[in-house]
Amino acid sequence: MTVTPHDAGEAESSTPTGPASSGRIAKAFSLQMVARVVGLVASIGTVTLTTRHLGPVAYGHLTTAVVFVNLWTSLTELGISSVIVRRVTAGRGELARLVRINSGMSILYCVPLGVASGVTGWLIYHNTPQVVEMVLIVSGSLVLTTLATCFDPVFLTHVRFGAVAAADLTGRVGSLAATIVLVNIHAHIVWFAIVQLVPPAVTLVIEAVVARSIIDVRPAFSVRESWELLRESLPQTAVLIIGVIYWRADGVILSLRSTAGEVGAYGLAYNISFNATVISTLYLSSSLSTMTALYSRDRHGFARFVTRSVEALAFVGAPIAVLGLVLSPELITLLGSAEFRAAGGLTLGLLFVAVALTFLTAALSQALFAAHDQAFLLRLNIVNLAINIVLNIVLAPHFGARGAAAALLVSESLGLMVVTWRLASRSPYRTPWLFVLHLAVPAAVAGGVAYGLHLYLPVLVAGFAGGITYLAVNLLVGPMHLTTIKSMITSRGTDLEPAAEGSTP
Repeated sequence: MTVTPHDAGEAESSTPTGPASSGRIAKAFSLQMVARVVGLVASIGTVTLTTRHLGPVAYGHLTTAVVFVNLWTSLTELGISSVIVRRVTAGRGELARLVRINSGMSILYCVPLGVASGVTGWLIYHNTPQVVEMVLIVSGSLVLTTLATCFDPVFLTHVRFGAVAAADLTGRVGSLAATIVLVNIHAHIVWFAIVQLVPPAVTLVIEAVVARSIIDVRPAFSVRESWELLRESLPQTAVLIIGVIYWRADGVILSLRSTAGEVGAYGLAYNISFNATVISTLYLSSSLSTMTALYSRDRHGFARFVTRSVEALAFVGAPIAVLGLVLSPELITLLGSAEFRAAGGLTLGLLFVAVALTFLTAALSQALFAAHDQAFLLRLNIVNLAINIVLNIVLAPHFGARGAAAALLVSESLGLMVVTWRLASRSPYRTPWLFVLHLAVPAAVAGGVAYGLHLYLPVLVAGFAGGITYLAVNLLVGPMHLTTIKSMITSRGTDLEPAAEGSTP
């Protein structure tokens, strides 16, 4: 995500302590979405070139290194950004001072974090020298990301994401350019690990410059204030740590209990499918300050806002699950090669369904955080992590990449059910079941069209036709009518509109 300096300048005149209008959230979401869609094309190009150049086994080694280092990413931010946003929106702190304290803390621990990742990677994968070399290189991204995340509260609080969008887009395009060069010179696999450093480096530079134009972000050091921030963020930090392990443990377990080829197939399927999570990530980052403010001031308004969020994300997630499941074998062959199809076809389909579920889980989990129920989120994530790890250990040796995808789908389904129950017990929120059931009609028609067309036409054409069918049928008989979509985009007031047809207010 990124923001232009002009947008950043406008943020100074905004009032960060009140809930943003749904129109402002939609504008922030749309801005990032356009940049991410363009960046997504670049990312797909990077993955395609890399997999075709390296093949399943070598790409499996690269994936092993990246997934292992990503286990440490929760420690780059510690959940402090969300705590800062919650403090500022509740009128309990000055944004500039809190960001400066966070910057000071990050400077102190970013290098030790990178060293810890490199050393543990060497201990675990010492029998595979290529993996060790790449772990040491990719660990540098932890240092860059730790410093970059210090500026997140600035953009989250003001709901201004022009700079965030530019940094993300520039980083992805830079990765593609570097990959093109490496492929053309037939570079060794280790050089592809350096590409992983491009996005966080670009993000750090751009976001630091823009954040500095909004507020004072010079590092400040205070033991007392740092401890207060850390203490308040401890439950959220634990949630983040467990969450990262939850999302990355499958790849690590697969690398230890299966073959490099299965790891490569899973890595490709994961990269393709989870690029779609940008949609929920951008929407939720744009709405975090509003959600936290509404819970403290208007519980029924909070429930309506969460309902609208769930409906919007379900609307986007349904075609991803259905079309992804139908077209996954051809899609992974197109973006990888025929070598990835056997292990990666069904894997990709299962992961697309899991991605759609994560849209809803993420929205409801953020709502629980806004409701100050992060302690429950911590307990839930611990249980879900244990279930996920056990399933991966059992399934990975026998089913490889498909077993890892199935484990993720099962654990994600269980998590969604529990978090839905908990939020309903803590607030007036109720699941919009009528909306979801109504949405199944356009999703089923779209899936049928895509399945029929993919037998005779290229997979991208079939997927595009399925997407158009989904929108057309939805506008005709679905729950998300054109007037509803327009109201979400054009609204400028802080009052939330009534829930979409078929939802429970």
